[in-house]
Amino acid sequence: MSLIKRMKTMVAGLITACSLMLFAFPAQAETAAFVLAVHTAQPSADTLKVKVNVIENRIIVTDAPAKSRLVIYSIVGIRVKEIEIRHPSEEYAVSLPKGYYIIRIEDIIRKIVIR
Repeated sequence: MSLIKRMKTMVAGLITACSLMLFAFPAQAETAAFVLAVHTAQPSADTLKVKVNVIENRIIVTDAPAKSRLVIYSIVGIRVKEIEIRHPSEEYAVSLPKGYYIIRIEDIIRKIVIR
């Protein structure tokens, strides 16, 4: 392969990589915000009592602060779903594919598995 053909191939690859990065930027920004939130969260005494159980496609939350939000992230940190918590103890049906997820309620962060 000549030098010119190799250079053209390299430039085409760089353009493709740059365009993919531009399209992926919003997801990366949300992931960065999630990682920052995980590292800066300091749980209070009230939120340490929160219990989270998962049975198949249901998430059972106990002792959560009322009017808070249950946010579900994929394992790579992309926000998948957000649910408003109306009562301290409640059960939520979620229609998510099987896999690992991270949930956040106020300052509480837990890893869960949907089976």
